[in-house]
Amino acid sequence: MFYDEDTRMEYLLAFKDLTKKLNTVFPRKEALDYWQDYQSLAAINELVGRHFRDERMSMKGIPPKLRRLTDAYLKSKGIDQKVAPISILDDQFEAQVGKHKRSKTKAAEVEHAIRHHLDINLDDDPELYASFAEALRMILEEFKDNWQKIYEELEKLRQKIKNIPPPPGDLHRKKQMPFFRILSREIYDKRHGEDSFTDDEMDTMVMLTRDVFDIIEREIKLTGFSESIPAHSRLRAEIQKVLLSERFNDLPNTVKNYQQIISRLMELTETNKDIIIYAE
Repeated sequence: MFYDEDTRMEYLLAFKDLTKKLNTVFPRKEALDYWQDYQSLAAINELVGRHFRDERMSMKGIPPKLRRLTDAYLKSKGIDQKVAPISILDDQFEAQVGKHKRSKTKAAEVEHAIRHHLDINLDDDPELYASFAEALRMILEEFKDNWQKIYEELEKLRQKIKNIPPPPGDLHRKKQMPFFRILSREIYDKRHGEDSFTDDEMDTMVMLTRDVFDIIEREIKLTGFSESIPAHSRLRAEIQKVLLSERFNDLPNTVKNYQQIISRLMELTETNKDIIIYAE
């Protein structure tokens, strides 16, 4: 039932309204007539929030005098709020999902666990995780209402996310690969791990990534880079110089798209500044 976003929101609002009113009346005896139902609803709220990775359905907003009692009830039912949902990268994830009997329930848990993972990682590597998001959208669209098939395809996607191909040319996975993916996509319209690169294309993209990254790393380490408009302008000019150099200006789409490429690289630089400087 809660796969439907409108149903989930309707429940959430009703539960919050009931919580507010019950908190006003409690501990008068009239409130006790509703207490058993409220505990069951609190358990539903917690389980739905966990199943769909929906932080809006957190128990954090429950007033203290109700929270102590609901926490004790949830604990008695084996619902441990301190245990974080299993990551899609965890070896135990598939076994956890397999405990459900219905295909729709399995599919829903995998779908929303993937969505949660993509949301967390999107800014760090936008080209990679945007491609996963697009694959997710296509699965749900192509196999609409065929929950067994959706579950099977989502599990394949999860395995793909779990087993991302290693970087080419010893590029740093966290620091350099996000730049490699943007450059490859913009120049060759190819994705590492999905499309085939010729040896020359791969070598060129690795070389270009290193050249661009070295400039970016050097510039952002300068004091006050983030707040300095001249520093940003200088970095843009340096990246443009590399892209339009004799080594790279004959690559497909480089001259045509160089401004868009620079904008995407600059945006990633600002987002990943700490990763570029500190990641090991």
